Amino acid sequence: MTHVLHVLSDRARGAKVPLKDALWLAALGGADVIQVREKKAPALAVFEFACALLARIREAGSSARVLVNDRLDVAMAARADGVHLAAKSLPVAAAREVVQRAGGGLVLGCSVHSLEEAQAAEAAGADYVTFGHIFPTASHPGLPPKGVRELARVVEAVSIPVVAIGGIDAGNVTEVLATGASGVAVIGAVVEAADPRAAAARLKEAMARSPVAPKVPFPTPEGGMRRARL
Repeated sequence: MTHVLHVLSDRARGAKVPLKDALWLAALGGADVIQVREKKAPALAVFEFACALLARIREAGSSARVLVNDRLDVAMAARADGVHLAAKSLPVAAAREVVQRAGGGLVLGCSVHSLEEAQAAEAAGADYVTFGHIFPTASHPGLPPKGVRELARVVEAVSIPVVAIGGIDAGNVTEVLATGASGVAVIGAVVEAADPRAAAARLKEAMARSPVAPKVPFPTPEGGMRRARL
């Protein structure tokens, strides 16, 4: 299996095209997962944004999955493909219970910033984690990056997919994937590009050249996300 490319939305970043268009173009360019990340927007606005994006991506015939950051309720209401939990979101175990009661089917991801947090997320039922930030990034100014060595430690310590995030682009993605990570998540490298479709395609091409396979492949939609847990 190949490495996955996650593209996240962020209204605080300097997108050169409307954000919804940038995400749609990223999907057309080969992004595997689009994450709707609207931290300050009310539930209705996030719901409408996610629904519109889902419809547009599916009408285009793209296989990209759409996840909603933080808001499990919105992800379920919009029939998104999953939810990505942050530090102040519902605990992973609580979200997993809600998903199970609803019949399963949602991908459940979680942001972590240490090896211990990654192990705890796996134990609580997360399907995957994002770990970072790996390199300096505008999203976390002034905070020291974790680096690829710490990423490698996390990848080795858990048995679920680990997606690296933070300052990653086509120039350094090979170094990141050499750790055995399942893929990368980006904002600026795609969303801030003048042509997000071309930027996503370039990044996917660079990822495809990695000689190191993912330690734990990010499951395909057909394969499901650890259905035994759902």
